[in-house]
Amino acid sequence: MSLNPLERNHTTIAAAFHVFVQNTDGGASPLYHHLSARIAEDNALIDLALATRAGQPPPNMLFAAVQMLLLAQDSGRRMQDSEDLAAYYPNLGGERAPDAALFGLFRAFCLRNEERTRELLTTKITQTNEVRRCTLLLPAFATVAARGGKRPLALIEIGPSAGLNLHFDRYGYWYASVEQDAEFKTQDSEAQMAQAQGQDGRQLGLHDSSVQLRTTLRGPHRPPLPATFPAVASRVGVDLNPIDVHDEDAVRWLEALIWPEHTQRFANLKAAIELARRNPPPLIAGDALELLPDLLAALPEDVTPCVFHTFVVYQFPPAARAQLDALLHAAAKRRTIYRIGCEGQRAGRSCGGRATQPMSPASSS
Repeated sequence: MSLNPLERNHTTIAAAFHVFVQNTDGGASPLYHHLSARIAEDNALIDLALATRAGQPPPNMLFAAVQMLLLAQDSGRRMQDSEDLAAYYPNLGGERAPDAALFGLFRAFCLRNEERTRELLTTKITQTNEVRRCTLLLPAFATVAARGGKRPLALIEIGPSAGLNLHFDRYGYWYASVEQDAEFKTQDSEAQMAQAQGQDGRQLGLHDSSVQLRTTLRGPHRPPLPATFPAVASRVGVDLNPIDVHDEDAVRWLEALIWPEHTQRFANLKAAIELARRNPPPLIAGDALELLPDLLAALPEDVTPCVFHTFVVYQFPPAARAQLDALLHAAAKRRTIYRIGCEGQRAGRSCGGRATQPMSPASSS
């Protein structure tokens, strides 16, 4: 829920937490579901959440700020009451389910560390780098490579955050059936991954990678999974606020934005960042609408240009979406350009809703 800065008050912040209660219903995050309902009725915590920057979601920001401080334990900066509160966070090793004591511990932690919490709320923004999106990008990249005549891909990502998805070819993949997925959840993951190798092409990529991504195939259709990774000639990301994988504070903030129960996402992120630190992805700080034309124009003729974005463009104002469409079509008057967009159904086709969207001189005139 985005709040109009002119309407930011206790009532609208409380309403945002009530919406968050609904969003976490059904088990997405029992911890945040439990806390949100109580925060919405607590004036002191609502006042704290008011420090969130305009345009940022107060519930996500407050929860991430608290988890950021809890994660600081790993670097030796122990916060007051952190051990008791961390016991409720599965991704921090906690095993305690939400109970009557939880909110009191959370509230006390926030108020005793109010200065640092406010600092995070006023300086940070929500950012994500969901590595598992590579499971849908891989077949799309393979399709683009095939349509591009097997010329190596020149990847340009809009809004890459830390750029972890640019390194899609450093990971292992398992595309499991519903039956395999159910079996996976009851047995040792490494054993299941080993058993799945070579089964109907669903076990792909680097089997020895520290990042192993799993997804479940549902319904009658199957994605066009490649036998090998498509060749990549170049890769670059453009972001207003790119994350340096060597910046411990920035990386910890990425981790803090993951909901505590999503332990596999947390593990994937940490492993992918460790891989990226060995060979950081090239990232450019700036506005993609300004930089894309020159980036595309500089690509050599023997590559397949591929612009992609995942859950980024839906945040653009309508005019910016139209500008992105226009500049890509203008570039496509000179050569074929492929666009991969994953922005959700509500974002519409203007966000690149088609899985692989070729734009060629013929179709763009």
